[in-house]
Amino acid sequence: MVKKKKIESIINGSEEFKLTPMQLDSLMELGNIGSGHAITALSQLLNRGIHMSLTSVDLIPFWKLPEKFGGRETEVFGILSFVKEDQELSILQIYEKDSIINVVNSISPEHTLISKEVSSLSDINDFILSTINEVGNILAGHYANALADLMNIKLIPGVPDVAFDALGSIMQYIVARTAESSDLVLMVNTKMDIEELDINGMIVFLPAINTLKRLFKAINVE
Repeated sequence: MVKKKKIESIINGSEEFKLTPMQLDSLMELGNIGSGHAITALSQLLNRGIHMSLTSVDLIPFWKLPEKFGGRETEVFGILSFVKEDQELSILQIYEKDSIINVVNSISPEHTLISKEVSSLSDINDFILSTINEVGNILAGHYANALADLMNIKLIPGVPDVAFDALGSIMQYIVARTAESSDLVLMVNTKMDIEELDINGMIVFLPAINTLKRLFKAINVE
């Protein structure tokens, strides 16, 4: 059971933006549905069952995300997808190093990756990097499609950026790309467990404040 927060606020410049319990419930539902569609797509891709182990809504600065995934020095694969024509909305996927390696090895056993041999993206050949990119693209696309159906709008993620680095460094990159929108975002995230593959990942919905306002208007939530 996810513990609900009361009324939350974000300070965006000089403007205070408050979220009511109804808005938080709506965002939780959107996050659950979006993550559910994405994880179902991954389950079908891998032909394995997947269990969503935790879903939460957090209003935190970017720099606090590492605290929720092992710390700033944790090596992770980050896959960032900006929605086309809307740089204030993005979908971030974070996976532990061995998680992505397990996924790739399951999809393409003829291109096996060995964890200890991977210390940067330069250690990964173009075929495997393309596979990682495509997995990220498929999941982001299904996540966005679920939200778009609910909001009756078009949400098409662009080609994702893939990085393998310390989580703190990846967050610095994201802040640099989104700082003009807001330095605080609401994150709807889902952790997942995949049968027999030991996958630890998180799908994070990153809308800026203006995007949240448009989102609530679209779903008729005051």
